[in-house]
Amino acid sequence: MPYYLVAIPRTIRKWTLRRVVGVPSLGHASVVTIYFAVNVICLFVNMDRKGLGTTTNIASRSGWLATANLLFVIFFALKNTPLAFLTAWSYERLNCLHKVCGYGALVHTIIHAACYSYYFTNTGQASILLRTSDIMGIVAGGSWFLLVLAAILIRPWWYELFYYLHVLLWVVSLITLGLHRPDLSSKVAIGTVVAGAMWGMDRLIRLVRMIFYTVNNSATLTPLSNGGTRVTLAKPPVGGIPGKHTYLWIPQIRLFQTHPFTIASAEPLELVIASRDGFTGALHKYAVANPGVRLRASIEGPYGTLPDASSFETVVLIAGGSGASFIFGLAQALLRTKATSHIVTQKVVFVWIVKHNSQLEWFSDHLITLRNDPRFSVQVFVTRSSPPPPPLPPLRSGTAVQNQDEEKKGTRGFEGDNYERRKHLHAASSDSSIDLEKSSPRSDGESTLGADADASIDEKKVLIEYQRPDIPGLIREVVGEAAAQESILIAGCGPGKLMDVMRETTADCIRWDGPSIELHCEKYGW
Repeated sequence: MPYYLVAIPRTIRKWTLRRVVGVPSLGHASVVTIYFAVNVICLFVNMDRKGLGTTTNIASRSGWLATANLLFVIFFALKNTPLAFLTAWSYERLNCLHKVCGYGALVHTIIHAACYSYYFTNTGQASILLRTSDIMGIVAGGSWFLLVLAAILIRPWWYELFYYLHVLLWVVSLITLGLHRPDLSSKVAIGTVVAGAMWGMDRLIRLVRMIFYTVNNSATLTPLSNGGTRVTLAKPPVGGIPGKHTYLWIPQIRLFQTHPFTIASAEPLELVIASRDGFTGALHKYAVANPGVRLRASIEGPYGTLPDASSFETVVLIAGGSGASFIFGLAQALLRTKATSHIVTQKVVFVWIVKHNSQLEWFSDHLITLRNDPRFSVQVFVTRSSPPPPPLPPLRSGTAVQNQDEEKKGTRGFEGDNYERRKHLHAASSDSSIDLEKSSPRSDGESTLGADADASIDEKKVLIEYQRPDIPGLIREVVGEAAAQESILIAGCGPGKLMDVMRETTADCIRWDGPSIELHCEKYGW
């Protein structure tokens, strides 16, 4: 094969993967640039309509474009989007385009209002702006402005308040936009009807699915350490595989709210949830007060698209905190392929980064499963806890002085040699570590895993380091060891900064004469 058939697409991918401020990557930025270019072209091309000046022509065009962008806003926000069946893009990956189209609709709305206000004021026809239909247009534009403002200011601070405002302002803007131009011949009313129909149909599908999974369903709550909560559902959704996410409804916690969480295990369906404010905080408090309680619940979904990890020779899985739900899902998919006759994946590097070692309890059973597969190299990094204290050396028989001397020598030897050489690398021997299988929750909801949660390297095949990981170095090492004809999947889920590091490092590692590299990033959060 000519080298340029490989070099050209890899060079393009090398650059499109890189991070750009405001959007996930340069590839996203390219799509956004094309989108805005099309909007500008549509706004100014062929403005030679007789009887209309430049100002009114731009005002009319921008009004039409605002309506067109409104349709795209709804289309990219659909949970049950047809694009999920036609492409590898689920709704959460289209959220960037949803936001961009929303900003575009607002810009066109402002241009539309400013141009018409300028025109009617300068021609002495300002009273036209006080007609009922125009007042409805002002309300629609104001609602859209507040909606975008809430997305920028309130969403990062208080998501639940933003969500209610988002839905309320959207409904108000849609209704008042229809009343702004109610005549069907104007086509604006048709656009609002289509937008409302798409949104309503999506909501109806979700509601029917939610009602269906309410029957004979319940959620069992188990408190975990460091604010974690394990939710086990009695009735899993069709197609609910680990790594995908589903919307959880527990009316006793929040009657009018559903929240998305990644499926950590499918048999039974298990969600591991980190508590923050709002629903997750209330859920954890209830679980701590009532460990093992079963509540009426339902789920809606599943959603999300997963890469076929089993088709790659080498797989690198990196998770930050509760992002391990997604990564453990991919790992379980690889374990399932072991039963097939042909196994492509020969090496899996699994990295989990947590703040506290007591968080290992969240996925202790999954770690036990991974340790038994020879393909997996499991590494856990604890960033905010100290290594557990070393065990005291055993006392030998003899005089008290001899025992004391030997104890002092043993202590000095451990502290002076082994402990310093470890540099916070904990690889406790089997007689000094607590088995992950034996960890049990306390009555107050906290885990006894705590400082003794670490498993032995030899016996458990889990490497635990008390430091921040060198993610770029780890990725470069794996890529450097791979042959040119191999394929590598690098998948991660976690905070935005972790995903940015993975993007940049992966882009740096792509070479025309190197292995084929695929990147899949999941950013948790709202």
